[in-house]
Amino acid sequence: MKHSYFMLHLAVLCLGLSGVFGKVISLNEGILTWYRVFLAAAILFFILKWYKIPTDFTFKEKLHIAKNGLLLTASWLLFYASIKYSNISIGVICYCMASFFTAIFAPMINKTKFRLSELLLSGLTLCGIALIFHFDTSHQLGIVLGIISPAFASLYAVHNEKLTKKYNAICIN
Repeated sequence: MKHSYFMLHLAVLCLGLSGVFGKVISLNEGILTWYRVFLAAAILFFILKWYKIPTDFTFKEKLHIAKNGLLLTASWLLFYASIKYSNISIGVICYCMASFFTAIFAPMINKTKFRLSELLLSGLTLCGIALIFHFDTSHQLGIVLGIISPAFASLYAVHNEKLTKKYNAICIN
């Protein structure tokens, strides 16, 4: 239980620091995302080689995995754009909409029932962002980009869940 709380706090810290780095680094969001993707791909390449994990996928399987990567890349691109066009707190708060989008996308894609509790709880985040959007018109573009970003993150999460059941999770994350 304590390990789970530690991991949760570590994830929140990493997301917050990612926002800070996104704001203070003078590169635009496209170049910044490209460097992030390149660095992650390089690290993953060396991990796969170090542990001798087989990566012999068919072309169709590679396309499914690449689609997953494109969803994550789009999410980060929009996240950094949100921060660049508004501020760190707007970008990180809007990213919290991922739970709302996941509550909608997961049942639709997996063909399961919607869970009212998930929709209601994540709807609270939507209400909070609506208040910010209504009262502070100077950050509207950042908020719009920040709300689209977690939609891609949710699609990534749902798609990733399917892929990790089928393939070695290290190869696709």
